Amino acid sequence: MKKTFLMLTLVLVVFSANVCFAGVNGNALNKGEKTIDLLIGSLDKNKTTVVYSELAKGFSPELKKIVTADALVTLQKQVADRFGYPQETKMVNFERFDQGDRVIYLGSFSKENVVRLVFAFDKNSKMTDFSFSPVMLEEKNKI
Repeated sequence: MKKTFLMLTLVLVVFSANVCFAGVNGNALNKGEKTIDLLIGSLDKNKTTVVYSELAKGFSPELKKIVTADALVTLQKQVADRFGYPQETKMVNFERFDQGDRVIYLGSFSKENVVRLVFAFDKNSKMTDFSFSPVMLEEKNKI
């Protein structure tokens, strides 16, 4: 009986320690996803209106200098011309590094079937960079 109780206690202690460690990663991801959702939402003027000041709260000071309110309007136009409007996005990868994080999404846009969206964050969960690039899918040769 004592062995069972000790084993159960040990399992619960290890489990709770793992949950605590996952909490740090989860908090960083949640903060990053909030900024990502606002940025992606700002690219579709037909669905939502994102206020720049809300979006900029998730930017690092360096990114705020680059992506100003006027630059965001230009970015929206460039993305709409090149990719169209976002239809669906899904997170596919979250990577933690010593000095920051990288989150990768795959999305479908009205003009491009598959777009890779990469977002970089500093250790304070502030977005430092982002990029969008089309993914070319190879068709298999039919025999």
